[in-house]
Amino acid sequence: MRSLLLLALFLCSIAVYGQAPYILPGTMTDDIADRWDILYGTEDSYFASQRNTARDAITERAYQLLLNENLSTLDRSDVRYIIADNNEYQASDFGLSYTSSEHIKIYDSTSVFYSIESLDGDNPLQISTARQPILKYFYKSDANFFEVDTDNFSLRANPILHLSFGNGVDDPNTIFQNTRGAEIRGRIDDKIYFYTNIHENQRRFNNYIERRIENLKAIPGNGLYKSFQSTVVDQINGYDYLNSQAYAGINATESVAIEFGHGKHFIGNGVRSLLTSDYGQNYFYLKFNTRIWKFNYQNLFAELSPVSARQNPGDRLLPKKYMAQHYLSFKPTKNIELGIFEAIVFSRENTFEFQYLNPIILYRTVEQFLDSPDNALVGLNGKWNIKNRFQIYGQLILDEFKLDELRSGNGWWANKYGIQLGAKYINVAGIDHLDLQVEYNVVRPYTYAHRDSLMSFSDISTASFSHYNQPLAHPLGANFTELLVDIRYQPIQRLFIRSRIISGMYGQDIDGSNFGGNILIKTGLREFDFGNEIGQGVNTTLMSLSLDVSYQFAHNYFIDINALYRNADAALDDLDIVTQYVGFGLRANIGRANLDY
Repeated sequence: MRSLLLLALFLCSIAVYGQAPYILPGTMTDDIADRWDILYGTEDSYFASQRNTARDAITERAYQLLLNENLSTLDRSDVRYIIADNNEYQASDFGLSYTSSEHIKIYDSTSVFYSIESLDGDNPLQISTARQPILKYFYKSDANFFEVDTDNFSLRANPILHLSFGNGVDDPNTIFQNTRGAEIRGRIDDKIYFYTNIHENQRRFNNYIERRIENLKAIPGNGLYKSFQSTVVDQINGYDYLNSQAYAGINATESVAIEFGHGKHFIGNGVRSLLTSDYGQNYFYLKFNTRIWKFNYQNLFAELSPVSARQNPGDRLLPKKYMAQHYLSFKPTKNIELGIFEAIVFSRENTFEFQYLNPIILYRTVEQFLDSPDNALVGLNGKWNIKNRFQIYGQLILDEFKLDELRSGNGWWANKYGIQLGAKYINVAGIDHLDLQVEYNVVRPYTYAHRDSLMSFSDISTASFSHYNQPLAHPLGANFTELLVDIRYQPIQRLFIRSRIISGMYGQDIDGSNFGGNILIKTGLREFDFGNEIGQGVNTTLMSLSLDVSYQFAHNYFIDINALYRNADAALDDLDIVTQYVGFGLRANIGRANLDY
């Protein structure tokens, strides 16, 4: 990776044009951005399939919507929320000016309206969020615990808190989460942007996640962990772990951006992604993003780990593997977005292949130059917004296949592919802020897996599409079908209700078997070459229903009530698992992570 570092430092010395930190997934801002993309359309420069949406992009959209007098009360509330949440930006930062605005009315958080002249005099399109600070320095605005603004520097710092507890039926242990941390974001000279968060956790999960941790030796979305036992209450036990995300970015030109850090990425418009998702642990990466006309081109180089720390006893260095990935998006119209995806995971332990640094070549051709040792994946992504109310989206991932074998229908093991189809309906039946999403995912056995094994772990694949024993795409890995229904409703300004229904079927691998569900196992250990079908192995059917209710009592501070019923019915009775859970929580400046598997 040394050459990547030198290249990044060289490009960072070039004059740049400002950028911004990202919206975090699962947050209120992320949901608003998704709604606005469908309801109001977006500019050619906004690409919704790359979910690391910059804060300045959604803030600019909010200022544009200030002029829309047809917004509902809840939509006006969303506009104000976005501007308040990103109060380091003003309308003038986006070159927006308005000369005929005396009739426009702006609504505050209580839905009281004002004429535009009564707001902030010299800059009427900046909605004031000023308040009497605490101890002169803290909470100068509703949105930020601490903030600094000078001519060439802005900084926002906020606490992170997630406290929850509950009980599962037939589970003697208390299900709880105790997360504390902080996040900091900022800009320097309107040229450099940075973001970091860190959080310390003690947590116990529902029974089906506990089983997953036991099997894969990894906590979903996290890294190293140790056991935790309360010294006060015997029933309080679980895991203790620390995690952090951090990156710094800069624009080499107005069209080319460079970013360097630890984090994760998401490509697609669905709840899941079959191309790249943010389900797993953060990883070390270098990213180049080029935005020209109706095109956006992302190059990503990442350092991954093929195993978790629990499989690597002592303080030994984890083995490494590397990935190169690019994704090209095209927007022929503001309502249609099409994308082409390609990724290579190197089948070489602790070795980076420099030929993949070529940013514009097809990686599959480079892999052929090298005699095809690596795991190559190609894919498509697309979405179409219809009548400012609906969205149709989908993905196709191709890992490996032969057309003749595919046509024969004989279940050849290497016909490895996945398909996603989905639809969104905004303001269902004319009910404001009632949104519906339906999604279907199917992935063939052995997709994302690869043949070569690690030197120290003979049964584990070097080049599977995974990191730290966690899939880089769908959390189930492969060998499954899934139908998912997601319902969001905001009946009043501060109340949010979300329900998710999942019906799925998948095949489990146990006792050293490899029927194609566990992508970590090398494909050379497969059970048979032909006759493979989805759900083979220990066939398991899943039905899950969750309900989350959140009330925002202060900016980005939420009280939560959560309920879950989940039934995984396996062909082997010992693998059946039923979950019934009710819990309560308090969150500050953090989204909810829906761990369905």
